[in-house]
Amino acid sequence: MKDNVVPFPLNRRRELTGCPHCGTVSDVWQIGRLLWAYCRAHGLRWVVADFHSVAPQSIDRRDMASGLEFLASYTEVSR
Repeated sequence: MKDNVVPFPLNRRRELTGCPHCGTVSDVWQIGRLLWAYCRAHGLRWVVADFHSVAPQSIDRRDMASGLEFLASYTEVSR
C-alpha cells in the first residue's frame, strides 16, 4: 500500500549561522560530539555541527561538564 504522508522537507530549513536577533556569534564550544555557538548579548545557544565520528572514549568528561555548565544558562534555539 502507498503511504499518503508527505515528509517534511528538512533540507529546506534555513541554517542558523548567527544569533536570530543580531546575527553575531560570541564564540563556539564543542561539547561531546556537538559544536555549539552562542550569543552573550541575547543569552541564546544553537548547534552548529554534529560530529558523528567522535568516539565516546575520546571525549574529555571534565571539558564536557564545564561546557554543559556554562551553556546551561543560555536558551537553546533551533532552526
